[in-house]
Amino acid sequence: MGQTLGTIYKSRHHESYKNVQYLMDTQAKASSVGLTPYNPTEEFSETVHSVFKRLEQWRHERTPGQQSPSSYTAGSKTVLLWLDTTLSSHECTQLIPFFPDVFMGEMLHMMDIKEDPELMSLAYHVFRHLPNIPHPFNQDHEFISALIRIGTTSPLWHQRLRVLINMQVIYFRRLFLITAKEKERIFTCVSMMLEDPQLEVRIGAATTLSGMVRCSPVRLREGIVQELKNKFTRMLVRNPLPKRSPAGTPTPDYTRIVITRHAAVLGLGALVQAFPYASPPPLWLPEVLATLAVKAAADPGMVGKSVKSALGEFKKTRQDTWHVDVKVCKPD
Repeated sequence: MGQTLGTIYKSRHHESYKNVQYLMDTQAKASSVGLTPYNPTEEFSETVHSVFKRLEQWRHERTPGQQSPSSYTAGSKTVLLWLDTTLSSHECTQLIPFFPDVFMGEMLHMMDIKEDPELMSLAYHVFRHLPNIPHPFNQDHEFISALIRIGTTSPLWHQRLRVLINMQVIYFRRLFLITAKEKERIFTCVSMMLEDPQLEVRIGAATTLSGMVRCSPVRLREGIVQELKNKFTRMLVRNPLPKRSPAGTPTPDYTRIVITRHAAVLGLGALVQAFPYASPPPLWLPEVLATLAVKAAADPGMVGKSVKSALGEFKKTRQDTWHVDVKVCKPD
């Protein structure tokens, strides 16, 4: 049924241009890249909004933990198959206006229905497909804003973790198309998520940050690396680990400082891991390694473990070129 719906909308009559010359003139007058193709009609927009409002209603009516199929699970699968069919065709751009406020929120809820693995898998597949759709130039602001909003404000850590994947993909795919301001917003969001209360989100943010630094153009990368290095170093210096009382349960202030120090360690480790095989290593790298070793290696728990992991990974990837790399660390 979902695939049939996608085929029906693909094959509907569409009023185009009366001839090639009229098409070329219209496109030239619109902009340097022409008009946006396959804009959704008012009728199509109303249909999409009504369908997702109905899904939201069914989601609230569904009993949490319900094992048997429900209107929500069956309807969600049909809609996802419809969207998957459309996203895989050349009409995919007509769905872009619905990504930020209609699709993503509901798909993230679908991925939390653990009683239906098929629905979870299908929702995850379609959700991962969204950043691969070619957005028209300068029309990706709302999508990026929605990703940032979910990553920084969602009360569910699973959702905050999942949007990191889409942030990474849209940054890679639109590296030379998004504005410098949008790039800065994504970097700021990911670096903030290093301080997330949930450990899995912090680790995911570190992996995402490392990949974004690695693929950035040299001119952009140099400024970002220096800014992040200074930021994470200050976080370590300004948040020394207090002595933990022997009473047992850590205080909220102690937990906050541990999370802050862990975020700084993960951030510095992400910078190190962004250049695993560059030989000789960047000139700023020895200072980062020294900061990790001196400021945080002795921390107990996950902070010290993350430091040892970062240093160990650096040593493992440098064994073959150490005779060259060690010279960078020596003064002239």
